[in-house]
Amino acid sequence: MGIRQRRRLLAVAAAFLSLLALRNAAAAASPAPVRVGVVVDMTSGEGRRSLAGISMAVEDFHRRRHRPGSAAVVELRVRDSRGDDGAAAARAAEDLIKNAQVQAIIVTTEADTAVVARLRRHHRVPILTFPISGGAPPPSSHHPPHHATATAPPFGADHTSARAALTGILTAIFSSARRAAGSPPHGRRYNAGAPTGRRLDRRRLAGRRSSSGEVLRIAVPRKTGFQAFVDVRIDPDTKRQNITGYCIDVFNAAMARVRPRRKYEFHVFDGSYDDLVRNVSSGKFSAAVGDVTITADRENLVEFTMPYTSSGVSLLVPEENDSKPIQWIFVKPLTRDLWLATIGFFFYTGFVVWMIEQPRNPEYQGSSVRQLSTASYFAFSTLTFSHGQIIKSPLSKIVVVIWCFVVLILVQSYTASLSSMLTAKRLRPSVKSLDQLLLTGDYVGYQNGSFVGSLLKKRGFMPSRLRSYGTQKEYAEALRKGSMNGGVSAIVDEIPYLTSFLSNPQYQKEFQMVNRFYKTPGFGFVFPLGSPLVHDLSTAILNLTGETEGSKIEEKWFGSSEQSTGGDANPSSSSSSDSNPLTLQSFSGLFIISGCISALMLLISVANRVICAKCAKEARVHDVEHGGSTSSSATEQSRPLQIVIDSNPEPDQAVQEDGNDGFQGAQPMQGSVGDERPNPVQNCRHNGTVPEHDAQMEMNTG
Repeated sequence: MGIRQRRRLLAVAAAFLSLLALRNAAAAASPAPVRVGVVVDMTSGEGRRSLAGISMAVEDFHRRRHRPGSAAVVELRVRDSRGDDGAAAARAAEDLIKNAQVQAIIVTTEADTAVVARLRRHHRVPILTFPISGGAPPPSSHHPPHHATATAPPFGADHTSARAALTGILTAIFSSARRAAGSPPHGRRYNAGAPTGRRLDRRRLAGRRSSSGEVLRIAVPRKTGFQAFVDVRIDPDTKRQNITGYCIDVFNAAMARVRPRRKYEFHVFDGSYDDLVRNVSSGKFSAAVGDVTITADRENLVEFTMPYTSSGVSLLVPEENDSKPIQWIFVKPLTRDLWLATIGFFFYTGFVVWMIEQPRNPEYQGSSVRQLSTASYFAFSTLTFSHGQIIKSPLSKIVVVIWCFVVLILVQSYTASLSSMLTAKRLRPSVKSLDQLLLTGDYVGYQNGSFVGSLLKKRGFMPSRLRSYGTQKEYAEALRKGSMNGGVSAIVDEIPYLTSFLSNPQYQKEFQMVNRFYKTPGFGFVFPLGSPLVHDLSTAILNLTGETEGSKIEEKWFGSSEQSTGGDANPSSSSSSDSNPLTLQSFSGLFIISGCISALMLLISVANRVICAKCAKEARVHDVEHGGSTSSSATEQSRPLQIVIDSNPEPDQAVQEDGNDGFQGAQPMQGSVGDERPNPVQNCRHNGTVPEHDAQMEMNTG
C-alpha cells in the first residue's frame, strides 16, 4: 500500500472519530427528558379539566425554562383510573412506574392518593397531589416522610395559583432528576425524605420482626352485626375461638401466596376501629384483619394494603308509593323506535296489498282518495282481525297471513306489558339525598364504631340527631319506626354493608339504597408503618381479586357472584318496580320476515303483470300482421278454430238452445269463397264443448 493511500485512510478515520466525538458531546449536552406520570379519571368532567390544568402548567414550565443552553423537557404519561376504583388507579400507577419509568406521579383525587401512596413507599417515586375543585387535598402528613410528597391548590377556584404551584413543583422535580442523573450509579445520593430517628428504628425493627420467623399477632375486631365480613364464635366444647368471614378468607388466601411463608395467629379485639388502628400503630399487634376502611386519618398512623373491595358511603331509606300521575302510561309499553316501526309496517303492508289487488279487485279501484282510504283501513283493521275487504290474489293472502301473525304477537306482548305497569306497585325512595335530611332535621342512623359518625358530624349533623346501631335487625326496626316515632329516616353506612343488608330477601321489598355521596378506597389490612409485608400482600391481593378464587370467596359469603362488596353499580336501579318497555330489537326478527315476504310477493305480482302485458302485446301484433291476408283456401281452412268458454257465467245469464243443433252466434255467409268472417265462432255452453255438426258447419262454410 502506498504512502498516499495510508494518508487518505488516516484522514477518513480521523474525520469519523471527530464526528463520533461531536455526537457524544451533543448527547451529553442534551439531557434526557423527565417523565411525569398522571393518574386521572378520564370518565368525569372534573378529571378532564384537571388534566387540562396540568398540561397548561407543563407549558408554563417549558416557557419559563426556555432559554439559550437549556433543554429542559417534561413529558407527561397519562393513565386513566376509570372512575373511583382503587385497584384501577393502583394498576395504572404500577404501569407508570415499571413500564413508563416515570420520575414522579401526579394524582387528582384523595382516594387515588391513598392507594398510589402505598406503591410509592416501595418504589421511591414522589407523589404530586393535584386535587379537583370541591375537595380539600390530603394533608402532607398523610404520607410517611421517607418519600417526597407535594400538594398543589385545588384546580377550579383559582386556575392561576394552581398552575403556578404545579409549575414550581415541576421545576423541583426536574432539578432533582438532573442531579440524580449526574450522580454515579453506586454513589451516595441525598434523599430529603430518608427515614431518620425513631421512624427509621421502627422500620428496621418491623423488618427484623417480620423476617425473624416470629409468629405474627393479628387483631380481629369483634362484631355483633354484619357477621358475613367477620364472625367470631366460641366453641362451647373446646372453648376455642372460631374466626371466619369474608375478610378472614381473603387474608388467608392472600397470605398463602406470600413467599416466604409467615406464621400468624388471630386475636379478638374488643373496641372501636380507631382503637384497633392505634393498637397496631403502637406495636401491640403485628397487623389487623377485618372490615377496616382506609381513611386519610388512619393512614397517618399505619400502612394499609391494597384495598380488596371497592367502597363508598350511601343512604339506606324506606320505600314509599309513587303518586306520580300515569295518564300517559299506555304509550310506555313500547319504545319510540318500536312505535314508529309498527306504524310504518302498517302502511307498508297496506301498500303491498293495494299493489297486488288493484288491477283485478274492484274494491281497490276508483279515485285516489278511495284507494288510499281502503288500503289504510284494511291494514289497520288487522289489529282487531276485523278486515272486511275481500282479497282475491293468493299473493296478497300470504302477505296478510304473515302480517296478522306479527300483529298477534305485538298485541299480546303490549297487553302483558301494560298490565304489568298498571298492576305493579310503584315505589320510590323516601329520601333522595343527605342535604334533604339536613334541611328537615330528621334523625340519621349509622353503624357502631364506624368512621361514618365523625363523617356525618363534619357534614353538619348535630350529635343529638345521630343514632348508632349494630345489626341488620336494628337497621330495619329503626327505619320502620321513622324519625317521628323513635327511629330514623335513613341509615348512612358503607356500601358493602348496605348491599349485604339488601341481599336479605326479607328487606329487599321494603328498603332501597340511593346514590353514593362519599367515596372511600375500600377495606384494607392494617400493618405498622414500614412493614415489608404491605407490598407483598398488596401484590397477592391484586392477583387474588383478578382470579376466580376471589369470586368464589365472595360468592361463598354473599350468595351471589355480583359485586356485593362493591359500590360501582347504581344500587337503586335494581329496586325499580317499573317494567322495562318492549324494544324494537326484541321484534326485529318478525319485522324482517314480514317485510321480506311482502317484498317477495310484490315482486312476483309485478313480474307476472309485466309478463302478461308482454304476451298481450305480442298477440295484438300477430293479429295485426295476419288480419288483412287473402291467402288460399287451404290456408283459410287451416286456421284454428277459436272458441270462447265462459267457465263462470253470471247467475242471471240465460242459456239459449236452438233446436237440436244447439248452435249460437253463427254469422251468415257474406262475400265470396275464401273471405274471412269478421267474428270467430263463439260457444257459451257451460261444458265448453261444440257439437260435431256445428263445428262441421262452421268449417265447411265458404
